[in-house]
Amino acid sequence: MHTQITLDNQLLQQAIDLTGLTSPQDIIEVVLREFLIRKQSDPLAKAFGQYHWEGDLDTMRSDKCY
Repeated sequence: MHTQITLDNQLLQQAIDLTGLTSPQDIIEVVLREFLIRKQSDPLAKAFGQYHWEGDLDTMRSDKCY
């Protein structure tokens, strides 16, 4: 698939420095693969917004209840 995108040059340079890859296409493919792996394997991310929670954060943050 051929796609044209505009990237932040500093962000791209950081990715080049960290990965050693020099092709923007290679960097984007690696990043997309890593993103998908993390999203698919993170049970907390999958559960986000799926459960109703009731509680009082102010009380939980105080030392009184623990």
